[in-house]
Amino acid sequence: MSTHEAPQNAGRRWGRTWGVALGAALGLAILATAFVWPAVSNEPDGLSVAITGDAEAVSAFTQSTADSLGEIVEITAVDDRDAAVVGIEDRSFIGALVLGENPEVLIASASGQVPTAFMNQIAGQLQANIDGAIYVGVTDGIRAMLAAQGPPPAGAPDGNPAAAAMNNFPESLPTVAVTDIVPYADGDPSGTGITSAGIPLTVGSLLASILIAFSVAGRWQRVSAVLCLGIGGGLALTLLLGTWLEAFPGPFGLVWLALSLSVTATSALFVGLHSVMGRAGLGIAAAVTLLAAMPLAAFAVPYQFLPGGLGSFGQGLIPGATSSLARSVSYFPEAATAAHWWTLAAWAAAGLLLVFIARTAKRPPVAPAPARPVPA
Repeated sequence: MSTHEAPQNAGRRWGRTWGVALGAALGLAILATAFVWPAVSNEPDGLSVAITGDAEAVSAFTQSTADSLGEIVEITAVDDRDAAVVGIEDRSFIGALVLGENPEVLIASASGQVPTAFMNQIAGQLQANIDGAIYVGVTDGIRAMLAAQGPPPAGAPDGNPAAAAMNNFPESLPTVAVTDIVPYADGDPSGTGITSAGIPLTVGSLLASILIAFSVAGRWQRVSAVLCLGIGGGLALTLLLGTWLEAFPGPFGLVWLALSLSVTATSALFVGLHSVMGRAGLGIAAAVTLLAAMPLAAFAVPYQFLPGGLGSFGQGLIPGATSSLARSVSYFPEAATAAHWWTLAAWAAAGLLLVFIARTAKRPPVAPAPARPVPA
């Protein structure tokens, strides 16, 4: 190598070094933005709350909360408490208000921390409205009584009409009862498990899929590996997260099927794109999963809160569909889940189809066998 070529090679090596470092820094910034931006830009919207009771009371509450809650939740009148419970159990409503002599707020803590916080806020607003209405009614009654009595006659003993009027106060004020219709399981009372399970489930499926992509060759072998990973991984996850930790306390078979379909869909996406495009396919699959699917999955907040309709888009991706489906089969068996089942099935079918249409599955490199000595 000439003395002129050596500095050029060194310059190229340093250029590649700085290029890789800057590219990694840019990728880190993009990844952080993809996760943080939806979180800080979420807007409370798209939630629905049921209300039932006397028409006048319903109208009064709706008008009193129009400014504070009108932009956050949609309040829908239903026939009775039973109808409200049905709506909560099928996830049409995040909660309900039952107005009457015994006011009650129905919540479903298993729907998530944010919806539960909103319902507790509504319960506080309802209690404030009731207290205010009682105060106004009683004070108006006292004023009317005092006005009707007029001034005491001359020579009459001094009396305190206001003290006598105090007898008109009710013995006790109505207290708003809060009833949890769908609580979390005893093993996961705060819902931390089901909320935090989405990220390790997605990342674990991603890593296992890359292992299959690099170590298994042949169409049928790859398809078999993907299906075995889905069935076996789903079973292991159900035993750990469902039976043991109770993060997914739904029927064992349904939880197993949901988690297996999710793992299969992720694995099929990675292996299928790798079969067609090689390493570039893995990069595309990782970008879709890490930069789009996971940030928009709304693991901790209602997907309706994400800006610009991104939450609905995220429900069409694997992590978002998995999160909603797992929560529904675990706590809301009456909820509509067909869209989530079909979403995961479509991703799995598309990935497996890519494996079949690929010309050849790339075989892993095989080290050459050592030469055997030839006998003399």
